[in-house]
Amino acid sequence: MGTWGASITGNDTALDLIDEYKAAFYKFDVDTAVSKIDQYVRTMFDETDEEEWVNYYYSLADFMWKKGILTDEIRDRAVQMVDSDFGMQLWIEAGTREENARRKELQKFREKILSPQCAPKKIRLDFHMEDIFNDGEYVAFRLKTLEKHYNREAGYAKLSEEEFQACNDKYVVVQKIMSDVSQVSQIVPEVCDRWAVFRLFKGMFDSPDDIRIEDLKEADFRNGLPYFYTESSMFHFKKRGFVVIGSGPIPENVKNDYANGLYLGINHETYNPDSLLVKSVYPFKIEISEYSSSISSVYTMLQMESRIECGEGEAPNNIFFKKFREKVEKMTEKKKKEIDSMLEKGAKIYELRHNNVKCVAVKVPKKKARIIDVSSDPEYRKMLEEYVNQQP
Repeated sequence: MGTWGASITGNDTALDLIDEYKAAFYKFDVDTAVSKIDQYVRTMFDETDEEEWVNYYYSLADFMWKKGILTDEIRDRAVQMVDSDFGMQLWIEAGTREENARRKELQKFREKILSPQCAPKKIRLDFHMEDIFNDGEYVAFRLKTLEKHYNREAGYAKLSEEEFQACNDKYVVVQKIMSDVSQVSQIVPEVCDRWAVFRLFKGMFDSPDDIRIEDLKEADFRNGLPYFYTESSMFHFKKRGFVVIGSGPIPENVKNDYANGLYLGINHETYNPDSLLVKSVYPFKIEISEYSSSISSVYTMLQMESRIECGEGEAPNNIFFKKFREKVEKMTEKKKKEIDSMLEKGAKIYELRHNNVKCVAVKVPKKKARIIDVSSDPEYRKMLEEYVNQQP
């Protein structure tokens, strides 16, 4: 484990164990929790590893003192370790400056745990342990745009503040896909951090009664995909007047690429979830025009196209991912040369925009257009192709 500071919690061991302390003292009485924690720690190391043991024991004593539950036994053992220089050898070897800094921190720690502690505090978990909604359920909930600013991050569609505010209390629709778990306590497995994964649909509705599930079409939340994850907590959905409007099968072969978060509890100048939702579901008009961005953006789309054609790469930092990346780069370079050649022959570039650019076309006069399409909707490609091939 790594150590980055002389403080009691300035190391990976203490940082990793703090969530385990919370889970154990949340679930069990003090004596049982201490016993469970000790059993768990001993599966990794024991007193013979002095560096790790002090990181564990001091952080435990520090945590318990802050919560008003430090026992005499834990306190006295921690004080004895400080007084006997247990675990100090590495700090001594690191040099006088590091040794002195550590001793100063230990003295402050010793004085603290020997001082009167507060009354026992309730242990609060920083986890979302609910498993909200059933997989397959369609849920409608309200947008809350009042007193929020439309966040114009890169890629956001143009929308006035008035148009954004007018979306308030409109309903959007999602379908629960799955529950993902990002962190699980090793001591109390039921204590875990759950994230609900949804797919988002196009459209805004005045009432859940106006929604026909069979007519819903997937929205582009980000990167051409409709998926997002959010905290697995009913609190925010209740505030938005959610209604379960039905249930249906979950799409097969859901891409394991839903790493786009939607945080319903955040609202500040640079982020709010309603901007993301409105940008994705607003009934923007489909517009086709000459391309308005730089050629580098076309190259980026070529790379995305190549990635799609090559399939999904394996996990990063292994030989398979390296081969996949090399294949993508080789294919992209070939496509760049093709586009550059077309531009030298007088080609024009057109774009189809539906809240953002969905696909582009490169058209040499009197030749068939080359479509670069990274959207998930084939209708975009069809519309652009029909329009461009009517051009000279």
